[in-house]
Amino acid sequence: PTNNMPSSPHSNLPAPFQSNSLSTNRVSSNIPKGGTDDGATWTYPSPQMFYNSLARKNKLGDTTEDDIESVVALHNNMNEKTWYKVLQWEDLLSSSSVQKGELGGGIKLSRFQGRPSDLSPKAYFKHYILGHPLPFDRHDWIIVRPDTGEEQRYVIDYYYDESRAKTTAESAMPALTDREAVQSILVDVRPALDGVQSLVQRAVVMPMARRGIMSSVVKETEFTPLPLQPTTHMKTQVQESLQVWENIQHAVKQSKQMTEPKSMVLPASAVVEEEDNENEEVMKLSKEEAIQVASNFSKLLQQCSEA
Repeated sequence: PTNNMPSSPHSNLPAPFQSNSLSTNRVSSNIPKGGTDDGATWTYPSPQMFYNSLARKNKLGDTTEDDIESVVALHNNMNEKTWYKVLQWEDLLSSSSVQKGELGGGIKLSRFQGRPSDLSPKAYFKHYILGHPLPFDRHDWIIVRPDTGEEQRYVIDYYYDESRAKTTAESAMPALTDREAVQSILVDVRPALDGVQSLVQRAVVMPMARRGIMSSVVKETEFTPLPLQPTTHMKTQVQESLQVWENIQHAVKQSKQMTEPKSMVLPASAVVEEEDNENEEVMKLSKEEAIQVASNFSKLLQQCSEA
């Protein structure tokens, strides 16, 4: 099942209670779309689409119309940063990266799933054993490798570190591919432990590649994983992360009462499915993702404006 955001012309119209106009321009991502051979990439929603999606589900919360442009920019930047880290992993693991001589070897994002209420085993260990804050979101991305058609699932945990927040214009409205602009959102990307091979890749291959051990056999990488141990500043944010986690559970519970469980997270551009209107085109965007991203980014924006 998928969560659907209408992409019909009506989805780009202002909401009835909206007082300020929002951009209807959509941005193409740098993430190749699985199942296509024409170089197509996933497309992000316009600020108006993003706002309408939240408003339609009565999930705007404290997010204002003035926040949406920055929220969407941060959301898109976060996805681009995630994709770059996936490419770094695949550059090490996929044989096509060697054959094609490009980062990631031409992999594509086939599908994706938002699981904000599901704590990954690694996040569980970091929090309950090491005292690390909980992530504010989780995604599962499935990529396809061009040489074999093999699929690989990646688990991504998103953390927020208030101590790393900047008060610059770039951090509030980051460029799409600026991986340094937003330091406060930490992305933990790794292959899912769906088998012994993935365990070896995470526990042996990646550490060797990062340290340049047996470089004649294992390709070196510049990938930098998040530390397992929380910093001193992160330890002080545990209680806040617990509150965010409780809010997530509440939002998911409300969503399940409204409709069937939904899952797809990134905004799609060319997928047509049925929702309220059987002839209505829809764009995929996780309800839970939109709620939590907007909530957390709104808080970040308020901090920037107060500085």
